[in-house]
Amino acid sequence: MSNIMQTMEQKVMPPMTKLNNNKVIKALTMGMMATMPLTLGTCLVAIAANFPMKAWSDLLAKTGIGVQMNAVINGTTQLMALYIVIAIAFNYAKIKGHDGMTASMLSLGSFIVLMPQQVMVDKTSILALTKDYLGSTAIFGGMVIALLITALYCHLDKKGLVIKMPDSVPEMVSKSLSPTFIAMIIFLIVLLVRIGFAATPYGNIFDFITKTVGLPIMKFGASPWSVVVVFIIINFLWFFGIHPNTILSVYMPVLITAGTANITAFQSGKPLPYFAFSALAAYIGLGGAGSTLGLAICMLTGRSERYKTMGKLSIVPSIFNINEPLIFGVPIMFNPVYFIPMILSTPVGAAVGLVFIKLGAHAKMNPTIQLPWTMPQPVAAAISTGLFAALGVCCAVAAVTLLYFPFFKYADRQALKEEQEEVIAV
Repeated sequence: MSNIMQTMEQKVMPPMTKLNNNKVIKALTMGMMATMPLTLGTCLVAIAANFPMKAWSDLLAKTGIGVQMNAVINGTTQLMALYIVIAIAFNYAKIKGHDGMTASMLSLGSFIVLMPQQVMVDKTSILALTKDYLGSTAIFGGMVIALLITALYCHLDKKGLVIKMPDSVPEMVSKSLSPTFIAMIIFLIVLLVRIGFAATPYGNIFDFITKTVGLPIMKFGASPWSVVVVFIIINFLWFFGIHPNTILSVYMPVLITAGTANITAFQSGKPLPYFAFSALAAYIGLGGAGSTLGLAICMLTGRSERYKTMGKLSIVPSIFNINEPLIFGVPIMFNPVYFIPMILSTPVGAAVGLVFIKLGAHAKMNPTIQLPWTMPQPVAAAISTGLFAALGVCCAVAAVTLLYFPFFKYADRQALKEEQEEVIAV
């Protein structure tokens, strides 16, 4: 174990730290997280609009309130690419030390300019923007555009291609006019890109990015097994002190794209394209990375004062998916006793999840209901899917508790022995 720890410290932690501090990764992470008010803020409306009760659904349809509720979803999560462009551009520019608002406006403008702007209706072409290029299918394209346009803006701004205004001009006016030359250059380049892609079989840059980059990434990254592999890696790194956000920041675009695609399909009455992927996520990371809720439950049976106290202190945070007290307090980190259950907790939870998915526990899953990450997972499953799914998550908690139990009992006996020896010594 000491050799593994030494290898992790020397070979793995430096590049992971470098990745975590990368400006592009930071911008993507901060941009994605900035959209959380849109998903979490609309969760109550989404629950009410899709509450599984026929009398309630009929009432919403009869009064027309259901249409108004769906408008909240359509105007937020269905246009996620639009918001992501703004948020990523703003944060990337700020990280690079430039004006975030200017970068956001230039990126948003470029995003819309590059988008198809004609829709066929009854064999007639009309000017319109389609949701196909504003929602899940455009997220990867939006991220690329936001990063490239912002990088170009920052480069030109650094070169001094700005209009110098007299000191007598108010700062607000000067700030808005100074990037005019930069904007001219950027939109000329964007026009040439639009013309270039229009001459290709793809027709536009969004379809090109989706088919050449987005689809392969989603095919691998949004498969049920990929989420298991990712969380095993997260558990492994967290054991050695590398925070899960390092991996999640890279994986976030896949999660956002899959979630948005499911919402779009659900609103259209179509099968969810990433059903198994999203359903399986409810069964892993129970109580935090490593499904440490199982260990917290085990500690309630502890005989040593150390684990009795830790169990009482950690059980409530663990229920709400906060496991730092366990990671640092037990500690789990760098503790050889808990290495095996920490790694195996994900496949064990996933195995339970696959059984319940096969049994149809998630047949009524509602992807429009986005709940805070601190929501206890059985409760979240009950709200977004139903009581059968909540039962499945509870079974997964029981399974990981059984997984942790023999390892915990060994550690508890060792702790009790140490405490008894201290008493004798006194």
